[in-house]
Amino acid sequence: MLFADDLLVCGNATVQEATQMAHLINHFCSQSGQTPNWHKSSILFSATVSQSLAQHINNIFPVTLIDSTSTHLGHPLILPAKDRASAYNFVYDKFKNKLPTYKADKLSHAARLELINSVFASIPVYYMSNILFPKKFLAKLTAIIRNFWWVGVREEASARALCLRAWKDICTPKKEGGLGIKNMLAMNQGLLAAAWRLAENPESQVYQVLRAKYFPDSSIWRATPNTPKSAFWTSILKVLPMLKEHSFYQITQGNISIWSSPWCTTWENIYDHLIVQHSAFIYPAKVSDLWLPGQKLWNSEFITNLFQEPTASAIIATPIVLDDSRDILCWKPTPSGKCNSKSTYKLCLQQIHNLQVNQPRQVNQSTKDILQQVWKHKFMAPRVKTFAWRLLRHALPTGLRAGRFSSHISSTCSRCDSDEDEMHLFFLCNFSRASWFGHPWYIRSDILAFNHNSVLDIIQVLINMNHPQSSIPNIFTFLWCLWKARNDVLFCRKESHPHQVHQAALAIASVQDIQDPQEHLNRELPSSEEKQSTTILSQGQEQVQQGSTLKSDLAISGTKIYSDASWHKKNVPGYGGNPATGIGVHILFPEEGSDSRIMIQASTHDVCSPLIAEVYALLFAAKISCRLQLQQGSFLTDNLSLAKMAASRDINNTNISWRCRQPISEFFQISHSLNAVYHISRNTNGIAHNCAHQVLNSRVEPVFSCSRSSHANVPCPFLQSLLNFQV
Repeated sequence: MLFADDLLVCGNATVQEATQMAHLINHFCSQSGQTPNWHKSSILFSATVSQSLAQHINNIFPVTLIDSTSTHLGHPLILPAKDRASAYNFVYDKFKNKLPTYKADKLSHAARLELINSVFASIPVYYMSNILFPKKFLAKLTAIIRNFWWVGVREEASARALCLRAWKDICTPKKEGGLGIKNMLAMNQGLLAAAWRLAENPESQVYQVLRAKYFPDSSIWRATPNTPKSAFWTSILKVLPMLKEHSFYQITQGNISIWSSPWCTTWENIYDHLIVQHSAFIYPAKVSDLWLPGQKLWNSEFITNLFQEPTASAIIATPIVLDDSRDILCWKPTPSGKCNSKSTYKLCLQQIHNLQVNQPRQVNQSTKDILQQVWKHKFMAPRVKTFAWRLLRHALPTGLRAGRFSSHISSTCSRCDSDEDEMHLFFLCNFSRASWFGHPWYIRSDILAFNHNSVLDIIQVLINMNHPQSSIPNIFTFLWCLWKARNDVLFCRKESHPHQVHQAALAIASVQDIQDPQEHLNRELPSSEEKQSTTILSQGQEQVQQGSTLKSDLAISGTKIYSDASWHKKNVPGYGGNPATGIGVHILFPEEGSDSRIMIQASTHDVCSPLIAEVYALLFAAKISCRLQLQQGSFLTDNLSLAKMAASRDINNTNISWRCRQPISEFFQISHSLNAVYHISRNTNGIAHNCAHQVLNSRVEPVFSCSRSSHANVPCPFLQSLLNFQV
């Protein structure tokens, strides 16, 4: 087997096979002119091979024996059975050895955060992709990162780090009020992505090897623990339940196994609901065996005779994607249905936090909103951003907070001997009051502190204040300068004047002012992607690319079919608590002018997102068009994602959400003879939008109306065609 420019040869431990193998290698060398590097080659025998036989075979190959220190591509080849993680102690050593090389004891918190995210979080990723480490080993790695974040580099014998925030709060994503540092346990469980790749590619060589050894008569979905097993396979088995919970097959060809694949909601217990048939009965093997002959429709009678409830109903309710591609394995947590390391980490972190002991502290929405704006500001100084997080998450070592952990730390202000908390430090201390009252703020900070109970409330007031300096970068930069002035007095005995605080903040702001104009210029210039997504229609242009944006619906000719959906979480009366979806379709016929149009309104409740509602609106419009036998219609929607999905005509396109595949595939089947799908603005799609929005006020069966002047006094043939139409 060739792997990473290396040759891996496996075989039975016999002298005859070893001799034949040596002959083949020598023959290859004589024909190709290449020679193996025997000094870098080695051999491994299983425990059942006798010492004499191993010595005899080793004499045939001039190579060394593999021992416990041997590695391949950085991974140990032999792992101790009782303590497999001990073979990876070199990862722990890498963590410790990295700290002195970066002079990490002199870095600010912002620089430490960057170093953690860019270096320390990436060191174990390669090794974690192959084995699940014990929690104790991961705790040792986490301890290095945690201590480094709080205090930098310290001697082994130094005192314990002063941790002012729980590590689970820090590992929370930034949008939830954390710092977004990777959780080691969640990263390691991201090995789930490797299990996904095995399940998605059953033809791969790795899958075939594992199947032959561990589940020869089944699939990876039905694999059970057995011995002996490798460290890699042991790790796969541990994450397999999570893989089963969040994966399923979308049925297209129906070639997957009924009995050992996640294709319906009750597949794991499908044997328990099987109705035993007579001895001559041949049980179906593939999902397509449950269809009507020659059709992609469930054979309801056959299914109900073969399975008990609720499995029979679950099978009949399973949607079938109308496409000829192979059955699609989908990953529920991602819209595309593809499993990646980002989605697996997010899922594993969520499951860790779901445990009561691991739940992070709840952060109020106001704090989240301010921190979101802080993190998004590209040209705000990184140390100011980190300071803003420490301030709003109560992680600054003020006198009162730090004094609770050590009797050697004074709890009073270094300037006025008052109890030092955030409110006193930034708004009530005489130095802070003088700084706020000076140019350019001219604010009585003591009045702000008197009228509000927390620093967060004061910051919100400052942000919303009609003041030329009241922006998030200016406010937090000024607060950071106050914090630095306090530290200069406390640790360096360096006094400063309130005016110097303003000068320091102004110097930082001036750097932002230099960079902001370029950012403003970049915002005004459209990106290449925006240029491609918008089609500029010049005079005389005859063709418009499918899925593109039309500046005006006048750019295309023929019948125009507008569709839109209005989706809200509020409930439509009569639908029993489900989210409501209103559908509007507007068909414009060109031959009789602007008054020649049909409007259709309908509603549905089996929709879980606005995008899927738009897909069903487009499908509904296609069914209407097919019923009216409109051969030259163009579909128009105000949803750009939907326009691109429909224009691709490829059900496996990564832009198509797995939730949309079934209705989109049905749209492809219905609209194959019609024209393309285009994106238009909401204003251009106003009639269909209003029709859809009106539906949400009440439960609506399909309602049709025609505005053709020629049909004013006679029955409309279009409406006659739509009678008894089923949505």
